[in-house]
Amino acid sequence: MTAPKPSTFHQRLMHALHDWRRRAAQRRRSRADSQHLAGMSDHDLRDLGIGRSEVREVIDRNRC
Repeated sequence: MTAPKPSTFHQRLMHALHDWRRRAAQRRRSRADSQHLAGMSDHDLRDLGIGRSEVREVIDRNRC
């Protein structure tokens, strides 16, 4: 005997939950990266090829 097939509602719910968790994890990573970039020294930022005044622009541009 095989197990009953999950309902389509259950499948949609699990898919939505999975998508929400993926987006939440991406937001956490993005926030941590932004904080790290904002906290870098001017010397480290110059090594990356950006200036202190460009940090906000880089963060906003890559937020998509």
